[in-house]
Amino acid sequence: MPNIKIVSGTLGGRIIKTIRHSNLKPTPARIREQIFSWIRPLSQNCKCLDLFAGSGSLGIEALSNGAESVVFIEQNQELYNSLYKNCKDLNILNEVRLYKQSAENYIRRTKDQSFDLIFLDPPYNKNYINKLLLRIINDFSVSGTLIYIEESNFDFSNFDGLLTLLKETTSGNSYGRLFEVTK
Repeated sequence: MPNIKIVSGTLGGRIIKTIRHSNLKPTPARIREQIFSWIRPLSQNCKCLDLFAGSGSLGIEALSNGAESVVFIEQNQELYNSLYKNCKDLNILNEVRLYKQSAENYIRRTKDQSFDLIFLDPPYNKNYINKLLLRIINDFSVSGTLIYIEESNFDFSNFDGLLTLLKETTSGNSYGRLFEVTK
């Protein structure tokens, strides 16, 4: 079972245990370190949404760096079980809510929720960004919400006026971009 080391914050150095799974592509430590250097310090009451959570490394890193709470969305039973066990082992179950369902279902069914920080790291070959991003912006964010999107290749010009690109980084064929909602 491979492990992911939490790179910063109060849980820095602790380990997230993962399972080998074809749908799991954890964000590399170098990229996580870069993301959190961009967004630190998190506001004391920062609420975070981690869609397509997988190992939960991005949301757990957010908690470690001061987020008040994280909502994890993961539909795969094995990945969900592993994420739950890690949250229990890290003693963060009081700060998280875990949902075993698809990101599409969560977005369609959830009402009256807004987040300060949203992680969107979907499987690259499913076109989830086109399907979900506008709804995420309209229904789950406010002006100033930060959205980190990890994707292999995507044209964000359709979202001009709604998102401002703040920072970007690459790792292999993956692009990580941090946006601010400007609605």
